[in-house]
Order: sequence, then C-alpha cells, then structure tokens
Amino acid sequence: MRAAFSFTCFVTGTVVFLRFFFLVPRLRRERRGAPASRLEWWFPWLVADLTPTGERLRRHMNALMVVGWVLLVLGLVLRLS
Repeated sequence: MRAAFSFTCFVTGTVVFLRFFFLVPRLRRERRGAPASRLEWWFPWLVADLTPTGERLRRHMNALMVVGWVLLVLGLVLRLS
C-alpha cells in the first residue's frame, strides 16, 4: 500500500511540475516591457514587472512549485522508509 501511495505522490508531483513549466510561456506574455536581465528571462516567476493577471499567475505558479516539491519529497520519504 505504501509503495502505491509513494508512486502516486511521484506521479502527481511530476504532473504538477509539468503544469508549472507549461505556464511559463503564458507568464512571459504577461510581462510589461522587456526583461531587464537574464535572470528575469530564465526565471520569470521570480522577478518581473507583471500585469495584474501575471501577478495572479505568478502566485499560482509559486503554489504549484511548493505543492510539487512537497509531493516529490513525500514520495521519496515513503519509498525510503
């Protein structure tokens, strides 16, 4: 049972991260002006001047990142214990 739950956590975490990365192009379109640095271009969810819609999307992406890491770590802990 634990192995199945661990596998489910890994799969769900992977799906969450895929959703996160598929939202990156949409977030880039919500930027005001050109990126000021390479950091803004590569990681638009960290630092950028965004529209209000972009800010909501950025918060959603940050929540996805946290949930994805929690699921992956939980799956790893369950698998190793």
